[in-house]
Amino acid sequence: MSTQSGYKKQQRLSFLEFLTEFPGFITMLISAIVSKSLLCVVDLFDGLGCVLRTAMITLLSRKLSKDLRYEYNYGVGKIEAISSLLCNAIVFCGLSITVGLSIYSIISPSRPSDLLIAVVGIKAINVSFDMFFFVKQHKIIKVHNTAIVKTNYAASIANLIFDSVTLVSLLTIWLLRDSQVGLYVSPIISGIVAIYLIIGCFKRIKTSLDELTDKTLPEEMQMKILNILNRFFNSYSQLYSVNSHKSGNLVQIDLHLSFDSNTTVEQIIELKKQMQAEFDKQIDNSSVNIILRED
Repeated sequence: MSTQSGYKKQQRLSFLEFLTEFPGFITMLISAIVSKSLLCVVDLFDGLGCVLRTAMITLLSRKLSKDLRYEYNYGVGKIEAISSLLCNAIVFCGLSITVGLSIYSIISPSRPSDLLIAVVGIKAINVSFDMFFFVKQHKIIKVHNTAIVKTNYAASIANLIFDSVTLVSLLTIWLLRDSQVGLYVSPIISGIVAIYLIIGCFKRIKTSLDELTDKTLPEEMQMKILNILNRFFNSYSQLYSVNSHKSGNLVQIDLHLSFDSNTTVEQIIELKKQMQAEFDKQIDNSSVNIILRED
């Protein structure tokens, strides 16, 4: 699958997800008001984050599905990193509010409404949709593993987990609605799930920041680069520096080298081809550039 084709598939899927999330958000708003359950309020914030995320992903995927080679000569890795950062920030804000509300409800518990059983039915429908979108997203990420797709895939997993846990929790809360224990089930489960998902958000935010700040490759990859350079030490005069970073899925490596005065351009091109072949064996999706320096 080409990059543009992958973005088009992501655009269509995200738009379909937006069309299902928006009415779901309205339904959860009504449910939160009627049921007076913290878990429904938490789900409301989660739904708002999903609406904003799917709308953003739809617009960005539409933009990236076009041929942008002449508009962004160095690729769209940073655009994807910014998009991933924004989407994860939206999810993180909703989850942070969830943790705060959970703590408040543990301190000041309240009895949920008997109408909560109606929300259980609605949530069962949501879980069915989540499973559908998760399967579709999984098919896309297997052949188009970009930052935007990975972020949406992680979000689809989070939605499926959160809605499934919410479904079971709401049913448990309704069954235990007359028990003192039932007052604490909702906030405790909500807080645990939110904290688990926040950890995943932090990891993805860190990855996006590393790309946006052009952080150099990990030490393990740098050692592979140096080992390959050592194999070709007779082909160049001096190594000045190795600059590397990751942009989207592409690992970019710039080798600053100098050569003897009698070295021809053809020899340098051949050296680059040989090095690229070695890098392809050890580092997936890498691009090597030789930058000439004077002795």
